[in-house]
Amino acid sequence: MRTSRPTLISTFPRRGGFSVRTVLVLFVVLAALASMGYVFLAPMSAEGTPFTFRILTSLLGNDDEAVAEAPAVEEDAESGASLEEGAVEVTEYTGEDDSLISLLGSNIADEESAAQVARSLAAVIKQSGKKTFSPTTTLAPDTRCSITMDGKGKFLRTTVELDPSNVFHAVSENGIIRSWKEEVVLDFKPEVVTIRMDNTFIDSVLKAGETKELAGELGNKVFKWDIDFQSESFKGDICRVLVERRYADDRPSGYGRVLCAVYDGKKTGRKTAVLFNGTYYDEKGQELKKESLRSPLGITLRVTSKFGQRFHPIYKRWKHHDGVDYAAPRGTPVWAIASGTVTFAGWGNGYGNYVCVRHDNGTESRYGHLHRFYVRKGQRVKQKDRIGLVGTTGDATGPHLHFEFRTAKGKLADPLTLQAKMTASVKTVAAPLKGRFEQVAQERLRMLDTQIASTEAIERAGVRLR
Repeated sequence: MRTSRPTLISTFPRRGGFSVRTVLVLFVVLAALASMGYVFLAPMSAEGTPFTFRILTSLLGNDDEAVAEAPAVEEDAESGASLEEGAVEVTEYTGEDDSLISLLGSNIADEESAAQVARSLAAVIKQSGKKTFSPTTTLAPDTRCSITMDGKGKFLRTTVELDPSNVFHAVSENGIIRSWKEEVVLDFKPEVVTIRMDNTFIDSVLKAGETKELAGELGNKVFKWDIDFQSESFKGDICRVLVERRYADDRPSGYGRVLCAVYDGKKTGRKTAVLFNGTYYDEKGQELKKESLRSPLGITLRVTSKFGQRFHPIYKRWKHHDGVDYAAPRGTPVWAIASGTVTFAGWGNGYGNYVCVRHDNGTESRYGHLHRFYVRKGQRVKQKDRIGLVGTTGDATGPHLHFEFRTAKGKLADPLTLQAKMTASVKTVAAPLKGRFEQVAQERLRMLDTQIASTEAIERAGVRLR
């Protein structure tokens, strides 16, 4: 929220030497217009600059002066407007050693465009007080970045949130990158949000009155190792979230931290996440982070063909499907689900552009029909590194990712079931901090349950809160 606000000013042209008759005519005309409900206001420019609004100049005998038209006002890129048709929005969180150039380069197909955006943002960040900042400066872990591209993969805009008080934007305007810092007066209040699954996860979050930002926090950060929202969420599932709602000048302006979340699902069972010392744990104090992501793509995507026998859309016969197909727009980033070494990157006949990654635990993941890939044989990759882009190469009827999974013994496995069984890391809350963790977890879960009980009581009385 901008701290400065434009002031509406109505400016009329000054005249000299009017006759009494002219003044009376003007007065009568204005009085008639006022009685009809007309109101004249000065139009404002996007920067808050008033423009003179001249009216009825011909009545004053000055036909040589044209009436000034109000200039078109372009909608600000940070206004929260809906995405353009065909546009793709990706929300990323930095990992180890990530920088602006690596973060943007992992999602913007054109490398020069990514570098241009990174340089523009870095210059503004440097001007804001970080004197040694550059496009290659390492960002703090879990720095949030949303990037929007049009249907052809061309950069439209991005937002980088170094922290709640340091939010930076960049937009492409006629091929020129414009960057600026968002000036906000911040306040955070913990609030409980209840999300009832109805359609897709994002649609359900929006129906609850929240935004894609919260959906991204839950799907790409809090529960990204525990829940595949494309295959494991069902109508009737409930997700309850204790989140810091961010306010700017007492008006809602996004979110802070997700302090606690509980997902109750038909397939997932009860999944709990409690934030403690910057890390999410379950209610027993086990870290949620696992050795593998649940999906190689974002939460806005869907499964179109599962593992097992199916009627092949091209060969027109029943054939075993060795993996899972995820529908996604062409150019969507494809992530490595876990750290490992690339064992193949090239053309795989029916698979088109094809990448195989051997993971540190001996399992192997495979990614097919890629539009292009960014890795080579023998290269080390980290979990959630971009290895390619969704495409239609090989035997494909439309843009999608074919994703396969093999066990350490080389046997085919259903990615949706095998990944769900992967055990969590052995990391738990350090022994000296267990008492404090239990106190924090109980307090936040109690806040969640208290608000839930109040909400359910109100709804039983027949009052809908949203």
